[in-house]
Amino acid sequence: MPPRTLGTMIVHGYPRAPLDAELDLAEWIGAEALEILPRWRAHPDPTPLRRAAEDRGLRVHGAHGCWGREAIKAARVDLGSTDPTTHAASVADLRRCVDWLAEAGGRALVVHPGGLSNPDDRDARRDALARGLLVLAEHATGTGIVVAVENMPPGVHPGSRMADLAELVAELDRPELGLTLDVAHAQISADPTTETLAAGRLLTTTHVHDNDGRHDTHHPPGRGVIDWPSWFAALDAVGYEGPIMLECVKRIRADRSTYMPEILAPFVRARG
Repeated sequence: MPPRTLGTMIVHGYPRAPLDAELDLAEWIGAEALEILPRWRAHPDPTPLRRAAEDRGLRVHGAHGCWGREAIKAARVDLGSTDPTTHAASVADLRRCVDWLAEAGGRALVVHPGGLSNPDDRDARRDALARGLLVLAEHATGTGIVVAVENMPPGVHPGSRMADLAELVAELDRPELGLTLDVAHAQISADPTTETLAAGRLLTTTHVHDNDGRHDTHHPPGRGVIDWPSWFAALDAVGYEGPIMLECVKRIRADRSTYMPEILAPFVRARG
């Protein structure tokens, strides 16, 4: 397969991370695509972001939707919650995220399947997650946006294993639904190859960072134990052609020397 586009997550609406500085960093990394993590409580205007990115030749690929306390109006976002009030507020906030991303010009909304939960509640939480995803799929119809459910570290039921999420999304059978493969979460829950193959053709986007196999530390690639050539071989096997989206910008922002472009260089194309 041809080398894939390199992307990076940036934040938007945070006073300590001005937009111009975030876009400068994305350019320094060599990214072409962006995933936006808005300060959801502030609900920042996506239009200036879209224009500023386009002026630099950058493309908004997606956004990270609300989760937990990172919400717009909900007290807490948990798409698998069995509490009717929490579930309704979670779905409402994620609908707002779909609308925000449509204005930003992106196509992949990353959503969490839920938070830490009791395995005994798995079936009830799966039902709640399915109902929420169907509402979001209906809301995204005609926008070109895919709501992409992310695999989580251990303790999320369902959600920590990609096979469970892939089964659910395939069962719902909506073109507006897909999957996000977080390679570092996969390293903790199982292994990146197994989790990528489980996602298969439903894989819509990625989160790329490194760790020691035990802690979700969001280190840049090469600063942990992930076998990157093996993971890219798994991406080839499932035919994934989307961006390689770095989710370690906080570490790079704090110390650019932690980023080693040579780790991903064999697998992504150079910008320009």
